[in-house]
Amino acid sequence: MDFLSSILGKLFSFIYESLKGMNIGSETFSTYAMTIIAMGIIYKILTIPMTLQTAKQQRKQREMQPELDRIKQKYGYDQQIYQKKMMEFQKENNMMQGCGGSCLTFILQMVIIFALYSVIREPQKYLSDYENINRSFFWIKDLALADPTGFALPLINSVSQLGYQFLNKSSMEGSPQASGMQTMMYIMPIMFFFIFRNLPAALVLYWSIGNVIEILIRGFIFLIRKARGNN
Repeated sequence: MDFLSSILGKLFSFIYESLKGMNIGSETFSTYAMTIIAMGIIYKILTIPMTLQTAKQQRKQREMQPELDRIKQKYGYDQQIYQKKMMEFQKENNMMQGCGGSCLTFILQMVIIFALYSVIREPQKYLSDYENINRSFFWIKDLALADPTGFALPLINSVSQLGYQFLNKSSMEGSPQASGMQTMMYIMPIMFFFIFRNLPAALVLYWSIGNVIEILIRGFIFLIRKARGNN
């Protein structure tokens, strides 16, 4: 984790110094905030191949659903046999089991958020003259501290999470784990709302930007599929 924090810290410093040189920050929208947003965008750009692969697997899951239903109808009387036949079918058709790429993306995001938290907690390691740096983001005077309203940015994050889940809902329908996964996915934004209320606003901003970019990517994929006549 320290190694990843060091890499993120150096990237954070590079982006900050680059934006600072452009002199585009303002009193209410600081270069520090722009750096957090830029890091969120960079992460999502780097994980676009994973996002596309996950969307492809989810589409394949829907296409194979009639066959999956037949397996359940034929072997549903015995859970062990059913699970074995299901795994064999998924393996034969190169289908991801469980949450697949979605879980991998989430785990990767969590690892990065913990590493970024270390950077934000000790920014003086990476940014010179940190104490005099403007860290504002509109109503938030210091992104190193929790949102002073106690709810605004965490609520924006939770709403953006729900927006992503809405776009992802149709892709999950029909899978054996769909019901449990969808329930968890709708509970998590509520959990994160209360967790993020007490964390540095910079982390919440980073996560929120990632959600917005994910929504844009998923929306773009949906529009392309719709234009091609695919569901």
